[in-house]
Amino acid sequence: RSIWVTGVQTCALPIYRQFRILVSAPSGPPPSKGFPVLYVLDGDAWFGAAVEIARMREHSKLAPAVVVGVGYPGSSFFNAQGRSFDYTPPGSDDPDMKEAGIALGGADQFLAFLNDTLKPWVEARHRVDPDAQILFGHSFGGLFVLHALFTAPESFDVYLAASPSVRFSRKVVLKREAAFRSKPTRGAIRVLVTAGEFEYPKVSQALKDDYRRYYAAHPESIPGLTPQQAADELFARQPNDGNESMVGVARALVKRLEKRGVQVSFAYFPGEEHGSAAISALNRGIPFALRGTR
Repeated sequence: RSIWVTGVQTCALPIYRQFRILVSAPSGPPPSKGFPVLYVLDGDAWFGAAVEIARMREHSKLAPAVVVGVGYPGSSFFNAQGRSFDYTPPGSDDPDMKEAGIALGGADQFLAFLNDTLKPWVEARHRVDPDAQILFGHSFGGLFVLHALFTAPESFDVYLAASPSVRFSRKVVLKREAAFRSKPTRGAIRVLVTAGEFEYPKVSQALKDDYRRYYAAHPESIPGLTPQQAADELFARQPNDGNESMVGVARALVKRLEKRGVQVSFAYFPGEEHGSAAISALNRGIPFALRGTR
């Protein structure tokens, strides 16, 4: 069983100063080296699923783990303002986000928060294994996972990059890849990159129908458009990040890392859409991370 402890930790980031930190800790005694710790980005969205999967895997005799969700105050499933700043690398640019007043490029500050503020906060409250620190992120969160991997690989022992938005801002995250490949620590970490079948540019017909039905029930959200027009327009939008598929970019990244001696794997999820692929990534990533930790 797990006990849930929730709290809020503050830090001095320039825009979004407060985080909502959610913690699930096993109720039994820790292993001799302490508990592995899984840090889950977009904790408001994925913390609950991560906890249940970790508990299920513990029942199947994997190591128990502390799960830490990093979220934001409020009730949003995703905090678009906060995650857009915290998860994007320095030098990120997006005209639509800029026009909307959304700040980008705070990944270095956010990584410093994880390493210098959040980790000590967790370690002061739980006996943890310093050699079993795991980071999970999906979409923009996956983008941040790669940024942390490339810029400070010693920060975590296992990196789980689910559907990472590698193409964002002309692949700005890959500018640090070459420097990472020269770091001797790259061989000591493990990496899992995942992607679903129905991710950019592929979209399932079922998802299109979901949006069409939603727009039909909420016409106030699409003034001047029919539900079909709104759905067609939404899925016809082309982001300013190139035309390569998410699956193709992820596979190519994994192959490059493999050639450089990184312990990296790729997982492909047939039939999964962008959002649902996050759950599949947790279900695959948690045992990937915990196997071998005791």
